[in-house]
Amino acid sequence: MLSHLSFINRDKVVMKLIKLRCKLADQQSSLDHKREFINKASLPPKKNVRNEIYNLFPPRKKWHQIGSEERYNLDSVARNELRLKRTYQWAKKKGCDEEWYINLCQKADEIVKYAIVRNIGIEPPYVTAIEKKSVDKDRKIICRPICSFPMYDKIVLSLLNSYLTSLFDDYFVECSYAFRKPGKERNKLQHLDAVLNVQDYRKSHLGQSLFVAECDMQKFYDTISHKVIKKCFIRLLQQAKKDGKIGNPDVKFVKRWFFAYVDCFDFLQNVWILNKKPISHPVWKNVKNSKGYNLEIQWVEKNLLDRRLAKKKKGRVGVPQGGSLSGLIANIVMHYIDMEMLNEINGKDILYCRFCDDMILVGMDKEEVTHCFQQYSKAIKKAKLIAHPNKPMEKKCLKDFWKGKTKGPYEWNETGKDVYPWITFVGFDVNWKGNLRIRQSSLKKQMEKQIRIANELTLPYKHGKLPRYSKGTIYESLKGRLISTSVGRVNFWNYHNNTNVHSWMSAFSILDKNPWSENQIKSLDRHRQVVLARAKNKLQSIECTNKKKKDNLYENHRDVFTFKGSPFSYYGQCFVYKDG
Repeated sequence: MLSHLSFINRDKVVMKLIKLRCKLADQQSSLDHKREFINKASLPPKKNVRNEIYNLFPPRKKWHQIGSEERYNLDSVARNELRLKRTYQWAKKKGCDEEWYINLCQKADEIVKYAIVRNIGIEPPYVTAIEKKSVDKDRKIICRPICSFPMYDKIVLSLLNSYLTSLFDDYFVECSYAFRKPGKERNKLQHLDAVLNVQDYRKSHLGQSLFVAECDMQKFYDTISHKVIKKCFIRLLQQAKKDGKIGNPDVKFVKRWFFAYVDCFDFLQNVWILNKKPISHPVWKNVKNSKGYNLEIQWVEKNLLDRRLAKKKKGRVGVPQGGSLSGLIANIVMHYIDMEMLNEINGKDILYCRFCDDMILVGMDKEEVTHCFQQYSKAIKKAKLIAHPNKPMEKKCLKDFWKGKTKGPYEWNETGKDVYPWITFVGFDVNWKGNLRIRQSSLKKQMEKQIRIANELTLPYKHGKLPRYSKGTIYESLKGRLISTSVGRVNFWNYHNNTNVHSWMSAFSILDKNPWSENQIKSLDRHRQVVLARAKNKLQSIECTNKKKKDNLYENHRDVFTFKGSPFSYYGQCFVYKDG
């Protein structure tokens, strides 16, 4: 092997190449999925662009097969990854001399060598914008910058992230929940652990008023100081070295690549300047802008920071959004703030939870919570971070309360003057009794997704595309897609205790049955039926031109299996069959 280092070798690089190969296949599958029911005669010619990574693996028919039990809880990408992993392991064991295996090993060794010998830093990432939200009254679209790196850099940085996450995880405190090393005691979706912690604290203080303070950073990834990142990283790395968790060769190597990642990007130079580009520039190519709105990537609010002064004071700022190491960097910087907070709390009856840059403090004593909140504000200022302003709260307008990013301390209980019965944290609302419901914005996004799935299937026909199959077949497919997206792969033989993996429901699996959550879940089922009814009306006018497929089963059906029943509903999978 070329590498004697802990985090990179041929086998690890091959595993990353397998992930890239399967991701490309999934992207192509998603595109084909959208075009599946459109007659090929009405589609533009398909571009035959074949990524070089395809040549590193055998054709699909030669991939290792996996059993039905292994397949069940894996999505298509994970299944393909497992098949290719075993194909590679078998070829390695047998000393395979096929061309694909030789090419794969050569490519992996080339990437390992690249990681070892490169000492001049890396090129800035390629930046593209995606839509965040549209502001019709101002005729502009607010965009989010997404960064991507060349394949070699992406693989090395991904391996570095895995290595450093494992190396540093024991130093991070339990109240930090995002981007942590997977473990048996942790949910796969780590935000669930954070919500459960808040819920348990509320239930342990039933009938009592609690006081809550929340804080969210403004443009966290875009304002984080490079000086602070490096200082915190060196402290953690030295601690790991002192504890014997990493040797000198690895220290030198990971430091070089970590600093190269940080130094390759500056938000003001690489992203902010893109606002001067015309809307025809390639950076905006992924933003749908049929109305000709202005496109803008925002930074911190002008009234909070003078940008020229910030550039002098903070130096280079920002880490690439979408980059492999950005989540880890958030934990590295916030770790020392966590430590300050735990020292400040020091046995007091106060709950402190942080998920990336979202923080919540809950306690019985308002003065203690206020003092801890003030200390948190000082700590983030010392780290050169900027919080959303803590605006005065008025119960008269609860809409402003839910919009507030930083707020409190405020009283959390059932009733009373200036008392708030619900708080919100990472996608959930928690009430004074410890009941959970889905955050309104998350509920709205799921309904919008239902509409988007239906539109992807039906709108092409409105714009002149010809159907490839009958309307009955298209309609049945839409129902299947909506079910699998919402509650997962549910069938009549597995609807009891279904884990709902790879579905929207898995992100809210801890939801308890209460009047508020029941109403929300029922509204999702109703909305899904409305979406199906509208889609059915749209499909009435289409005619299939393929005579062989014109008389499909249920072609002229009326309401056959329109509602497949409780096992396939949000409500059934969330409450009825949850505990068997």
